[in-house]
Amino acid sequence: MKFTQRFSFGRTLDFREKFFNGIWTPEVKYWRDVIEDYLFISRKRINNKLSMFKLQLNILMDMIDNVRIIDNYKDNLIKLQNDKEGRLISQEDYDSRSEFVKKRINGLNIINISLREVVDGIVWRYFKFNRPILYMLADKQEIGPPRPDAGLIESLNQFTEIFLSPKDFAILNDISNFLRVGDITRISEDGTIELIEVKSGRGKRGRRIARQKQRMNELVEFFNTGFSEYDGHTFKINDSNIRKIHYFGDLLDSIKRARNKGYDSTLIGNHLIIEVIDSRKVGDPKTYENYFQKKHESVKEKWDRNGDIVIPNLFIHKLRYSRNYIPYSIFPYDADICTDIIMGRLMILTIINFSEIFRSFKKAGWQIIDSVFFKSEDELKEMNGRPVKNIPFLIIRKSDLTTNVPPGIIGMLQFELLSIKTFIDIFEELFSQGPDIDYDASFINFSDDQRIWK
Repeated sequence: MKFTQRFSFGRTLDFREKFFNGIWTPEVKYWRDVIEDYLFISRKRINNKLSMFKLQLNILMDMIDNVRIIDNYKDNLIKLQNDKEGRLISQEDYDSRSEFVKKRINGLNIINISLREVVDGIVWRYFKFNRPILYMLADKQEIGPPRPDAGLIESLNQFTEIFLSPKDFAILNDISNFLRVGDITRISEDGTIELIEVKSGRGKRGRRIARQKQRMNELVEFFNTGFSEYDGHTFKINDSNIRKIHYFGDLLDSIKRARNKGYDSTLIGNHLIIEVIDSRKVGDPKTYENYFQKKHESVKEKWDRNGDIVIPNLFIHKLRYSRNYIPYSIFPYDADICTDIIMGRLMILTIINFSEIFRSFKKAGWQIIDSVFFKSEDELKEMNGRPVKNIPFLIIRKSDLTTNVPPGIIGMLQFELLSIKTFIDIFEELFSQGPDIDYDASFINFSDDQRIWK
């Protein structure tokens, strides 16, 4: 097997220090315990109607307040820009003040992201960790920040009426990343889920309503039958009984060591290095950078000699693509650790050797047909104008079965610490179904997810 492109990760000594200075602002620090309390309640009181009602209202009001402050800060940035152009303030003053304001905006955005993560955990628990359904519900334009308009008031009225029912729970869709269809999701005691579009009586008319209703009807049919015609293709929900293997125990051990000395690195198999820093223990960046450079040095040198495809990823980056992966709020850890991961107090970096994963596939009898990893620099430039969905991320073949491995499943190796064996088992299960498959692509519902997540 020949690899024509290699991804590497170059660090500077102050990289992590800049990271913490940029993300761990005073606002984030003060909010950290509040987020942990919210997360604890969302787990401990998941079946308590009043707790879930009041928790969501509190989170909603927190997000609205933060959005209002962000809007004010943005107005302040415009004023600073005008003052600079009018020479009312110096460039030095502008730089200093704008940096202060931007850090505050960044901190408030992190807080709102963390609040959504708490609600996402509630969503996943109510939906019994059903990935295909949650993925499809999130497959829509991102929800904007909640604002106190007429539509939200009507939604709150409906939300309250549902909770007054003796057997129903509800989720305000505006405060979740995953629920992007409808305004409210009703969950009945018998497991029935209803998507509710609330109309404020103005502003929503004509074709937009028709599209919303059509989308909701399509999704309901898909969830009830397991099949859907979507974007010109046939999709199917496949239930999987694979018992998944994760490396959460290894990560937990590494986190405990990092909480003691400030940093830690652990090697998993021949394909994954995890680096952890606890920001509360951050001191001279040279100390932990020297540690990370020397730790597993022989492994990294071997990867480099082989020209292996090695890609790093920060856990915090997952928050931008949450529909592909589980929220950190349901990680099998206590609420305090999950909160530190969500808010960036614990900086976790995974360095994954994809070439080793490809070699494992080859040993299992799979052939690597094509991948974006194998494209040359010139080829990648030529592909810039193509839709991303048309670029093969990874195509594998075994006997008569050729299948495209979507980035989301590969990302589970990084953001959910899935083992290579489980990764291969997913496609072995698909292969066992035989060549006569009557759908273009599938979404996998792992029954084992209910055992793993908290």
